[in-house]
Parts: sequence; structure tokens; C-alpha cells
Amino acid sequence: MAAVTIAGPVAPRAGEKTPLSSGEVRKRTEKLPPDLLHEVASMQYVLHPGELADLLSDTRPDQCRKWIDAWWAARDPIPTDHVNQARDEHERRVQEALARFRRGTWPGWDDRGEVLIRYGEPGARMQSDPDVVPPGEFIAAEEMWYYPQFNVYARFSDTGKYGFVQYQETVQLPASERPRNDRRTLASVHEPDFPMDFMDIDSPLPHTMGVVVPLADGDFDRFIDRVYGYYDLVDQMPSVYPFDFANMHIPAYVAVDTFRGGDGVDRVDVSTEFASVVRPLKVDSNAREFTTTAVFWDYGGREVGRYAREDTIRTKPFAGDSLATVLNQITITLPPATYRVAVTVEEKGSGRFAAVRREVECDDLDGGIAMSDLELARTIGSAREESAFNRGPLEVVPRPSCRYRAGQPVPLYFEVYHIGVDDRGARGYTVEYSVRSKPGPQSMWSKLTFRGNESRVQVRSSFESVASGPEDAVHMSAITKNLDPGDYVLEVAVTDHASSRRATRSTTFRLLK
Repeated sequence: MAAVTIAGPVAPRAGEKTPLSSGEVRKRTEKLPPDLLHEVASMQYVLHPGELADLLSDTRPDQCRKWIDAWWAARDPIPTDHVNQARDEHERRVQEALARFRRGTWPGWDDRGEVLIRYGEPGARMQSDPDVVPPGEFIAAEEMWYYPQFNVYARFSDTGKYGFVQYQETVQLPASERPRNDRRTLASVHEPDFPMDFMDIDSPLPHTMGVVVPLADGDFDRFIDRVYGYYDLVDQMPSVYPFDFANMHIPAYVAVDTFRGGDGVDRVDVSTEFASVVRPLKVDSNAREFTTTAVFWDYGGREVGRYAREDTIRTKPFAGDSLATVLNQITITLPPATYRVAVTVEEKGSGRFAAVRREVECDDLDGGIAMSDLELARTIGSAREESAFNRGPLEVVPRPSCRYRAGQPVPLYFEVYHIGVDDRGARGYTVEYSVRSKPGPQSMWSKLTFRGNESRVQVRSSFESVASGPEDAVHMSAITKNLDPGDYVLEVAVTDHASSRRATRSTTFRLLK
């Protein structure tokens, strides 16, 4: 498999910049154009503190827009469809906040706007009007929003001058030492006497169907937990969009392998494996339909290839959670260079999707001895009928997940190019392969103690072969019967007998229990 890393449009990195206080953020943005000011104000809810400082390290409008564009581009949930659903949803929420909860001062909305921008519309929104109770105590208007997907409440009170603000505790720490959920301006700064007293709860809770009822001790405790749970939510997930939830995602694996495709070009195979339940999407439907799209960009950002294919899974009524696996392959040719590729799988009618980004290096395979990528396979056998997985006389069915059962052989396919003719007139070469455990994250202590032994070679073998021409296809199986479950690196080296030159490739796989 090609050496790949998660890529796509490169997002800016926060580095080690010191987080900015709320006052410093306002100071750095006060001269921005109004539309950009609102955009930057809303970005403070989705950025980490260091990222916000990085964005505002250069407040020239064109640089701010460039930074924001790159940040959103790297987080496009479906990068192959010319629409950035995450950014569109975020900007829609910002416009809603401005329309419904506008204030004339920074950031342009009250705290209800902030919560709306972070998490969208609540599942239930409860409001109470202002009132005066004997002996003349004024009770401000309040709102309480309930988000059932998180099981938390956001509670607001109308301060008049400062709009609706959330109940918060006073935090005396400097901004750089505050937890992330206290980055914003606190209500207590605006209103020092603003109470955080939940004993006056008289708003209808979602489960009371709009009827105000006294809270039992257990209900009250649970309610308090859910109010404070909002701040934990902000700390863990500063913003959430509909497509962030697990039920919107299709489990999918993608492998991108490169082979010599002719003079000056490489053949690139994009193999995708995903699963779907067999039960119908709708009562009257007998199939589920999927579209797999692969898009390639050069490093200048220019789109150089777009390819799509359709797949259909036949469904069965009352099939429950039975699964069917789809395996497909898209093949293109590209000149040697480094490319970014995005692969998406979308199910028609459900909104469910999968998205994978890769960076692919198409090597120049012309010249001396060279190898293709190592393609991990499900099966390798004789080609008996026409198939997208045929490689000459072989059918190589890929395994993009790169997962095998412990003890199960790992089938491998690769191609060797430009094999020379030796003194005896033969085109001979030697294949050596090794399997070593893939090292995981290490502490400094373990590095000093074990000195990298956890990456020792556990399997090693070699064989010689003779090709009938300058190119040859090789298929073999790596033996894993003595290996424990875990992640492994498979490295293959080919040495040309005529020139004594050597080419190497490596890939990774996982053994399951």
C-alpha cells in the first residue's frame, strides 16, 4: 500500500501561542470589516485557544480570510462534493444568532447566540416572563434550553443591559489558565451580583410536558448535573454539527496503491471497502444505493481527476442488523508527483456518508529496478472471469482494512520493473521480506529502558525468482502463525541480480484475536 498520511487542504496549526484574553480578542478585531468581525467572533467557539491566537496573530483582512478558509477546508465532512457542510451550517447558525439574539456590542449576540452557534437549535426551549413578587422583588425573564442528544441544559437570565446571559460562577484565574469552557466573557464580569441559585427553578422541564411541578430531591440533583454538564460539553466538544454523530457515518476503509502504468505515468488503484445493514431503508425499498467518489488534486490545489461509481445492496425485509460488505475499485493514471486524494461514500436517501483523505506519492518507476506499492489482499488466485480486480492471469481481491485474524496468512501482491539480464542471459532477482511489530506511542522512560526492542523483526524470509521479461508480478503470503494480535510492519526488498541494485517498499497490517 502506498505510504500515506491524512491530508487534504492544509489547516493552520496553532503551535505554542499563548491564549488571548477576551479583551485582547476584542482589541485585535475591532478594526476588521463588520462581516469579517462577526465571522471571527463566531470562530472563537470552534477554535482551540492557541488556534484563535494564531488566527489573530495577523489581523489583515485578507490573511484572516485565508486562514479561516484553510481551517474550514480541512474540516469539510464530504470533500468531494464542492459543498462544505460544516462551514455552511456554522454560517447559517451565525446568521440566526444575529437575527434572533443581536446585541450592538461584541460579539454581536448575547449568550443565547453563542449556544446556538455551538450546538444549533435545542430540542426544547422553555421561557418565563419577568415578574414581581412580594415584597417587591423583581424576577428577570429566563430561558432554559434542553439538548436531548447531550442530556444537558443551558440556562439564561435577562440582565437587560447585557442581554440574556448564562448562569456562571466567578472565575478569578487569568485567561491563559482558565479551563476552555471559561474562555469567553463571564456573566459575573457584567453583573457581579448575578445569582447562581438554582433553588428558584420554576420553569417547566422537558419531561413535564410544559407543566410547572415541584422538583423532588433526586430530580433537582439530576437537573443540577445536567446544567453543569453543559460546561463539560463545551470543554469536550466546543461545537457539534448534525453529521458529527456516529449514526451519520458509514464504516469504511480506503487503500491507495500505485503501479507502473506505462511510459511516464503511474496506475493508481483506489480500493474502498464499506459495510451496510441489509434491512431496507424504506418499507417499499428493496435496495440500498451508494456512490463512491474519488477526487485527486495536485499540490497547487488544482483538481486533476474525479471519478465515481455506483453500488447497490439488495435488502431483505426483517433482516435486522445483518451486514453486507461492499468492495470496489477505481483505477486512474497520473504522472509522477505528490497528490492529495479524497474518497467519499454516500448513501442515497439517508444522508449517511464516509470520508477519507490521503496524500499519495506517485513515484517515477522508469529507469532502474523499481517496485510498485505492496497491495494487501483478501484473496489471490487465477482469473476465471472478467473482474475489476484482475491483474493479467491473476485476480487480486484487495483488503483495504488491512486486518487479518491472528495466525491467518497475509496475501500480498506487488510488481517488479526493469529487471536486468545477467551474464547467463537470465532475468533473476531476490525477494526478501520481514515482519516486525509496529511500535506504539512510547514514554521517554520506555525508550531509554527498552531501546526500541518492541519493534524487533519477528518474521524474516527470502526466495529467488526468474522473470520472463523486464517486468514481473509477484504474489506471496506472509506467515503470521507465531504472531500475537497487534499492528505490524511488512517490508519487502527486491535485489536485481544483473545490476545488484535494490528497491524496497513497506506497508502495515493489523492482526485481530
